[in-house]
Amino acid sequence: MPQSEVDIMRSVPAWPARVAAAHTIVREIRLDDLYRLDPARLARMRSPTLLLLGGDSPMFFKRAIEAVHASLPNNRIEVIPGQQHTAINTAPELFLRWSSNSS
Repeated sequence: MPQSEVDIMRSVPAWPARVAAAHTIVREIRLDDLYRLDPARLARMRSPTLLLLGGDSPMFFKRAIEAVHASLPNNRIEVIPGQQHTAINTAPELFLRWSSNSS
């Protein structure tokens, strides 16, 4: 995450709670490493789903979105230009506008 995004994250009201939960990060990373996408499980979902992707997100996020997109029926991908994974924090107005206008 670029320093500019870290600075923004530090400025949001949720920052103290995130710091307080920092001890859970190692456990979460371990679980992330163990998770394997189950396309058959996603194929059973029927809810319309909007997949948001930051246009400047790292490639591993793009690959993950594409894998979900290929497995999940009734979904679409919208790319938020100029954003990375934390657009909800770094550009909340843009995030809200993009997610609500894309329906």
